Amino acid sequence: MITLKNDYLSVDLHPKGAEIHRIIGLKDDLNYMWRRDPSQWANSAPILFPIVGAVRDDTYLVEGKTYHLTQHGFARHNEFEVTSHSDTEVVFTLRSNPDILKQYPYLFELKVTYRLEGSTLACLIEVKNVDEKPIVFAVGGHPAFACPFYENESSNDYYLEFEQNETLDQKIIDVAHRAMSHETKKLFDNERRFFVRQAMFDEDAVVVKDFKSEWVALRSLNHGKAIVFHMHHFNHLGIWAAKHVGGLIAIEPWVGHADYNDFTGELKDKEGVVTLDVGDTFQCDFAVEIVQ
Repeated sequence: MITLKNDYLSVDLHPKGAEIHRIIGLKDDLNYMWRRDPSQWANSAPILFPIVGAVRDDTYLVEGKTYHLTQHGFARHNEFEVTSHSDTEVVFTLRSNPDILKQYPYLFELKVTYRLEGSTLACLIEVKNVDEKPIVFAVGGHPAFACPFYENESSNDYYLEFEQNETLDQKIIDVAHRAMSHETKKLFDNERRFFVRQAMFDEDAVVVKDFKSEWVALRSLNHGKAIVFHMHHFNHLGIWAAKHVGGLIAIEPWVGHADYNDFTGELKDKEGVVTLDVGDTFQCDFAVEIVQ
């Protein structure tokens, strides 16, 4: 476990999955991350790479050859190397190896940098192409936060607030096939807030694209504490709660998404994926600002 600490926050991160385990506010001694209860979901913030969501039957094609990946890819199951570490910053790095090449036929370097900046934990995700050909991938985050913050509260008193008024359609997930359908329904019509309710997640995550806002905040009616989640260079956003609301809400910035339920193309043909030229680096970033 790696710990970062400054005057405002203490953060525990694990090399497996380059995952945030805890964000403790030093003013109120609260853990703002999901508590990793295996009865609902045993993770808290894995990095998603080289897919987001699932590919059909856990199978995908590259240049006519079949490969297999489980949901959200292999990065979350692998130990990253700690390539740099100070009191307020750590760099985790994952590179191609023989086992990974059996699942994903590209040479890459995935670097995840966490940095404490006042009351904010910033995360920079970088993918570098070290192959001799273009590489294709999706990438994202899956941080899950405590909701409610206090055990004696109800999650029904919490709401999500976008930075700007949005007019957005929600993509509908085909739960039976662990895939994205082509159906949509209206989520916002020049609006910016919704309350955390189980009915919103009956069809798995709420997924939107082409949003204008650069942050989404988790707030309560009962007090001024909040999590403000900043994000840049992502093309989709997933918002998810476990089957029984109460305990967690995940705010997931994605580049790409799960296969459509009728998708038959290759990895390069998926909506929202990145094709990265030889020697180039792709960057996206998010930040978790804690309002204590």
